[in-house]
Amino acid sequence: MKELPTLGFTEAVKLASGRILDFKGRSRRSEFWWWMLVVFVVGFCVSLFISNMLVSSIWAILYMFCGLSATARRLQDSGKSAVWVYISYALGCASTLYVSTSGAIAALMDKMDSAHPNQAAIEKIAMQYAGDFAIMGLLGCIFMVSCLIVFIMTLIDSKPAANKYGPSPKYVEE
Repeated sequence: MKELPTLGFTEAVKLASGRILDFKGRSRRSEFWWWMLVVFVVGFCVSLFISNMLVSSIWAILYMFCGLSATARRLQDSGKSAVWVYISYALGCASTLYVSTSGAIAALMDKMDSAHPNQAAIEKIAMQYAGDFAIMGLLGCIFMVSCLIVFIMTLIDSKPAANKYGPSPKYVEE
């Protein structure tokens, strides 16, 4: 088996963007990481111009989707199931939507926007919405753990041979 050269930035981005809805097959680490860099930079830049919480949440879900297929293929390249990234994405969507639709954040942001936030009023909101804040914290922690698991799996190198997801995109037979 002969290892192919690493994909460059332009080649990797073209390849990944052409496969944005392709959840089958395998993707090399270079394709995955260059594509994720583009997704994160674009996502961050666009989010700087969004001030509405619900619009921001919808944008976050959309830009997370842009990395979904590449992550699924990356996991499959290392022989892992893409189910891990689907679970992580679902948890991220649930967390994002819960936070954006919860009255707790809106009430807290309203008090924080005033010129002199009243400590007692903020504590009252914290007590009134304690359950919402607990659910947000729990969802956030579970989401972060799932992200860490997926992140670690994306670092694993593929085997030169074909696996159940297809032939290796990194190695060719001589």
